[in-house]
Amino acid sequence: MQIAWKKELEIGNEMIDTQHRMLVLLLKKLDLAITSRMGEKVVMGVLLEIKKFTEFHFLSEENLMTELHFPGLADHERIHSELLGVLNMFIAKINRKQETPEDILPQIVSWVANHVVSEDLKIAEYVKSSSYRPIAEECYALYLRKYD
Repeated sequence: MQIAWKKELEIGNEMIDTQHRMLVLLLKKLDLAITSRMGEKVVMGVLLEIKKFTEFHFLSEENLMTELHFPGLADHERIHSELLGVLNMFIAKINRKQETPEDILPQIVSWVANHVVSEDLKIAEYVKSSSYRPIAEECYALYLRKYD
């Protein structure tokens, strides 16, 4: 399966864009674990890594939206909750042998891309219209400069 970062997935917030790139990297890792037949334990480990990183990423987004007083926060939190529910359902189905990782990978890739393009871009537009610079963005910029 072709999984690649695309410029149109960028929302214009360095911290969130970096996390989105990491999600794409983890999806590539899952694809490689599946296609290389690395075994159920490795594949499940990568799926759990994706789940944990997604939880962290959603919390980062929600904290950013809270700080910005983003008007769509409640809806976005609901969508995040639903997406985590779907991811948990996929993992449970694989554990029960009702689905294979090969079956669910395209669905996970699709919902990540759709969420970024349909929902996260709303955050980007709001950030662009605001003169406020989020503290997370300030901290992240300092972090990156430290390691340049």
